[in-house]
Formats: sequence, C-alpha cells, structure tokens
Amino acid sequence: MERHGAAAGGDVCMCQTVFPAHANHRGELSAGELLKWMDATACLAAEKHAGVSCVTASMDDIQFEEAARVGQIITIKAKVNRAFKTSMEVGIKVTVQDVLTNVEKIVSVAYATYVAKPGSAGKIELEPVNLLSREDHLEHSLAIERRRIRLGYEQVFQNLMQESNKEGDYCDSFEEEDAVSTDLTHVQSIELVQPPHANHHGNTFGGQIMAWMETVASISASRLCRSYPVLKSVNMFKFWGPSVVGDRLVFNAIVNNTFQNSVEVGVRVEAYNCEEWIKNQARHINSAFLIFNTVNDKGELLTFPRIKPITKDDMRRYHGAIARRRIRLARKCMLSAKEDKPSDSWERSNQAYVSYSNIAALAHLAAKPGWEVTSTLDDIKIWTHEEGDVLSFKIEMQVKIPSHLAFSLLSDFTLRQQWDKHFLTCEVLQAVNEDEKIYYITSPPMTGHKPRDFVILVSQRQPCKQSEPYIVAAKSVTLTSMPPSPEYCRSIILCAGFQIYTDGNNSCTVCYFNQVTSGVMPYLAANLTGSSKSIEDTALECIKFLELKGSKY
Repeated sequence: MERHGAAAGGDVCMCQTVFPAHANHRGELSAGELLKWMDATACLAAEKHAGVSCVTASMDDIQFEEAARVGQIITIKAKVNRAFKTSMEVGIKVTVQDVLTNVEKIVSVAYATYVAKPGSAGKIELEPVNLLSREDHLEHSLAIERRRIRLGYEQVFQNLMQESNKEGDYCDSFEEEDAVSTDLTHVQSIELVQPPHANHHGNTFGGQIMAWMETVASISASRLCRSYPVLKSVNMFKFWGPSVVGDRLVFNAIVNNTFQNSVEVGVRVEAYNCEEWIKNQARHINSAFLIFNTVNDKGELLTFPRIKPITKDDMRRYHGAIARRRIRLARKCMLSAKEDKPSDSWERSNQAYVSYSNIAALAHLAAKPGWEVTSTLDDIKIWTHEEGDVLSFKIEMQVKIPSHLAFSLLSDFTLRQQWDKHFLTCEVLQAVNEDEKIYYITSPPMTGHKPRDFVILVSQRQPCKQSEPYIVAAKSVTLTSMPPSPEYCRSIILCAGFQIYTDGNNSCTVCYFNQVTSGVMPYLAANLTGSSKSIEDTALECIKFLELKGSKY
C-alpha cells in the first residue's frame, strides 16, 4: 500500500468577483454556482495533500448565512483537517467582501469528505496532516467527532422514523383547502455530461452535480410558492457512485414537506451510459434534500402552502422531512451555540450533536490562548483564564500510572466520591453507549443554602494515535425524566473534563479543566475553585487516589 500526503497538508484559497453571469435574477450569486466553487476549491486542497486525484464522497449539511451580490468578492478557503487512511475531511470557509465598504461577512462554513483515487490500481494510505497552528490541532481533534456524526446519521434518522410510526405521528391537515398535491411539484431534468463538466480523469465534478440539483430543486419549490425560492441549507450531499463524460444524468425533484416559512425538496440523481439508457438500467449516484425559503419585495419571509401526500411513498417522504428537520434544528442549535450555553436538552434527535458539543467545548477551552500560571508545586500546576464574566481553571497533575488506567478511573464518575469531597452521591441515569453516560449528582450544602444537584453528560474518547490525549468531557443536560426538585438547587456545568496524555509506560499527565460564570459555582465543575490551597488539596487527593488504585493493577 502506497503512502501519499503533502507535509503541510492542503491549504487552498480562491478569490472570485461575482459577475452577472454568476448571478440570479435578483443580482445575487447563484447557490449552484457557489456550490461548484466550493467543491472545486476543496478538491484542490484534498489533492494538494494527497498528491493524487480525489473525488467528492460527501458534503455535510450546508447553511447559507449571507448572499453575495454582483460586484462583491467571494473568498473560499479550504484546508484538510484530518486524513483517515484513504479519505480526508476538508474544512471550507466562504466569505463575501464589499469592495466599497470593505465589510466582510461569513457566507458559509462547511465540511466535505474526499476520497483519494490513484491513477494506478490498488489502494493508497494518506499521510497524516502536519499540524502547524493551534487552530490546526483543534480542527484535527474535532474532525473525528464530525466523522462519528456522519457515520451515525442514518441510524438516528431511522430511529426517528420508527418513533414516528409508533406514535402514529400523522398530520391531520391534509384536507386543508389550500393543500397542494405533491405531484404538482415534481420536476425532471436530464443533463448530458460533457468534458467541461468533468475532471482530468473524466469523472463528473461533484460541484457540477450539486449545481444541477440546486437548479431542478429550485424549480420544484417555485411551483409551490409561485415565487423565486432562495436556497438556505442542504442536508448532506452524499455520492453513492461516479458518473463520467457521456453519461446521461436524470434529476428528479419533488417537494417532501413544508414548514410555514421553509420547504424541503428531495432530489434523486440517476446516471445512465448508452447501453443503460437503452435498457433503462439506472445507477443511483446521489440524493440530497434542499431547504428553501422565499421573500417578498420588502425582504419579508412568505408562508408556503401545506402539501397533501397522496401515495404511500409521498407519506414516507413527508415524515422523512419532519425527521430531518428535527435533526437539522438540533444540529443548528448545538453547532452554533456559545461555549457557555447553560444546558442542552437530551433528545433522540440531538444526541450526536450534544455529544459533539460536549467534546468540542472542552477542546475549545483547552486550546484557548492566554492561560496564566497561578501556582506551581512538585506535581501540580494551576492556570486560570478570564474572558468576560467567564472564569476557567486548568490543573495539570503528574501521575505515576499508565494513561489508559487513569482514563478508566477518571471516566467513571461513580468513583469520584473517593477523592472529591464535593460529591455526595452519584448514580448513572442512562448508559447511552460505551462512550456516553448521563449521571445524577448531589453535593453537600453550603451554610445557609440548599444542597445542589446536577444532571450531566459524560463523554469519553480514546485517542486515535499515541500523541493525542484521552478525553473525558462533562456538561449539563436537561432530561424530562429528571426535573428539578424543591429539595435541591439545580446547578449547571458549562464545561469540565480531563485530557490525559501519555508520558511513559507508567506515567501520564492529567489536565483537568472547568469553566464557570459569575454567580454560578457548581461543585462538580468547580470543585477545584476557591483558594489555591483548596485546589491543591483536591488535586493531591486525585493523584493519591489514582496512584493507589494503579498500584493494585
């Protein structure tokens, strides 16, 4: 197996002035044109790192935050965040700049997966990305979390569909007078793949297929709203197979559901070569779901009419759109949330994103610049970090046990009572999977105050390679089955956890982080807060606990 990869990874920047040929009737950059540019730039970044030809495997959910107008400048930056043997994640950031005001705004931030396709037979193994900056390290660590979400998406979707079927979650508004039959929104388009649509190996550019999909989906949505729809987001483009020059691509688009001010259009793409065309033997190469809204002359959002599913397949797509919307809203809430968001609701539709948010919050906290050392002992070092009304702590401990054993002991919060006096009780409410558990914790009362309690999600991750840390992240979540009790003061963990680095066969560095805001002093996350003496005492108890347990293995 060959190994390929540029030492510094792939960083590519493209700047493009928006000309009338790139714009729609409103003078705004066509979403399809932008998708082509994004794919081309990201593919160049992937090929720069891989050193061989690459093809688009998928593009994660895309949100369009700003529109670019004729005369403005679009800048697209793409960078390989992480290589996974033969595939890699590429981060894409799109900004728009007004040349007259020099104001720059973010249009979209997206992540795409590309697969290396060498010209010769056989597989290749990509070299790891060379991480040069703090941001490189952060994106590299979070790329594995985003990959978990991609791989688990289909299972989450199927669970929501089964839940919908069990509950009999059927809409009773199909008989509304203004409900529109889905058949009226069906649009079909056929494109012949020409050489300008393909790369140097003859494979159709993924961005070109995305652009064609946006066009046919826009026409479908316009039949419902009798206006000019605007693409706002896309639910993951996933490429199931290639198409080449000479193929006929058939695009079928239909409205799946409407949600007052937005509409979801599903697009299915099938490819045929000459022989398959005659025999009507299609190859399903892509599917995606595009979300549009539409505005009036004043820029006000217009309401879409309800749709009326007719067939069993219409009903399946109708409820599929509801499930995807639940996932989409959960994703938007989690990934756009501030690090200091108090508490996330734990639901079937958002579990993967809450877990991502948990790991990401700890990674962002650990990567922050400006940590100041406030105390140093033989085996303990204490840092603080202040930002606005948020105070954060970092406690570094040198421990003489293997890192994997420290990880096992610290990730089990039911053991924490043995070294942390701020834990009164701790029980597991849900063992979600081997990497996620939800705990209910109580803490002793302070003088004149009620005892405190917490409901927290603990996410644990083992490293993919030796240089990476073990991770134990904790944050508060909201469970409907565990409402606040009048006996306790429900407290919130913003961000807390451990990063455990391997130093040797029988030694490791344990870094504990916690983050609190003024007026909130959680016992769990802030158990090392207060005086330096209190912090040092708790850290010494932690070291003693770990080394005592470690000596028994």
